[in-house]
Amino acid sequence: MLLRKAFRYRVYPTAAQVARLDAWEHALRWLWNLAHEQRLMAHTRRCKVDAKYPTAFDQINELTDLRAELPWLADVPRDLCAQLLLELDKAWQRCFKRLARAPRWKRKGRDRAPLIAPQAFRVGGLGRDGAVIFPKLGRLRTVVHRPIVGKAKTCALVRDGDAWFAAVSCEVEIADPLPSTKPAVAIDRGVVNLLADSDGRLVPNPRPFERLRDRLARAQRTVARRKKGSKNQQKARAVVARLQRTARRQRDAVLHRESAHYAKNHGAVIVERLQIKNMTASAAGTLDAPGTNVRAKAGLNRAILDGGWGRFVEMLRYKVVPVGATVVEVPAAYSSQTCAECGVVDAASRRSQSVFECVACGHVAHADTNAAKILLRRGSHGDSLWRDAACGRPVKQELRVARRGTRSTVEAKASAFRPG
Repeated sequence: MLLRKAFRYRVYPTAAQVARLDAWEHALRWLWNLAHEQRLMAHTRRCKVDAKYPTAFDQINELTDLRAELPWLADVPRDLCAQLLLELDKAWQRCFKRLARAPRWKRKGRDRAPLIAPQAFRVGGLGRDGAVIFPKLGRLRTVVHRPIVGKAKTCALVRDGDAWFAAVSCEVEIADPLPSTKPAVAIDRGVVNLLADSDGRLVPNPRPFERLRDRLARAQRTVARRKKGSKNQQKARAVVARLQRTARRQRDAVLHRESAHYAKNHGAVIVERLQIKNMTASAAGTLDAPGTNVRAKAGLNRAILDGGWGRFVEMLRYKVVPVGATVVEVPAAYSSQTCAECGVVDAASRRSQSVFECVACGHVAHADTNAAKILLRRGSHGDSLWRDAACGRPVKQELRVARRGTRSTVEAKASAFRPG
């Protein structure tokens, strides 16, 4: 089995190297916009005449003449220019397959062009004595905190605020893993508790951006008060970038630790199938139809995005592959209203954010843990009631309480569900 692994190292370029990297970013941003415009014009002409649509191969061939006319573009390694055009082609291919929107223009001050070297680079040394040898830049002082595994394929220099990083992508050949025999677990993602699994384990939501929200707001106001384009504004922007990087690192540290725990100790990890983009949509509405509870919905959106629900599942997907485990997504409908003991679905059972007390059988449990157990049943193919849910088809909620009846009526439905 061939795996793709990435290694990210902190890089400390000199002032002269930073100035050259800045010039390369501006040149590559111009090249991206030029190639993007060429594709847009060809796409428009194809509607009128039989014109050839340029491919990445065609645009790479035109680099020779273009670099001969523009010395500042010729200073950029040719491999970086060619890789940029390949990235643009991949973006358009994803658009044509309806997997993403069309690529957009790269605007100065907002977008950065990728600095990706596909071949001529080396990573050597360990610890603070390490280095990355990059084309035309030479030796970049690097903290190589762990050695590279496998065959290095590409190296990208990435700016994160006022810091630089080298992201090295490698290919690793491993033996095909055997299917894991470890027990399955289901995870319910929430706002107060970031993760709650079917074993009763609760992970609080650290909310790193919320803790830095006041400092971040002050720093952003400072940026707005500085003269546009001045050095003082650049310094203020650097403060904002550092705060955002700190919060992002704190969140990723929690997600990496928890995803590694579940990938290591469980053979199947069952999660909810959530449309996070739709869940975090704004409730402001329009001038003609303004929304309601806008502030409360905005706070909920911040909490969901601060938790990194989608990123957690992404980490799980690549971490379970080498150990032979799997990630299963099941429908999330009514999981917070269903009793894990008797199967009765009633909104009245959810007493509060953390308390679940079934109106039928009286079962009391933590609400998130109870929902995780329901997800575990839906992901189990042995349970006939939730078998269709595991396959992605809608489930007939036979025990859902449509109208509030007497307790004896609800208990009768619960007793009909129990075997014997």
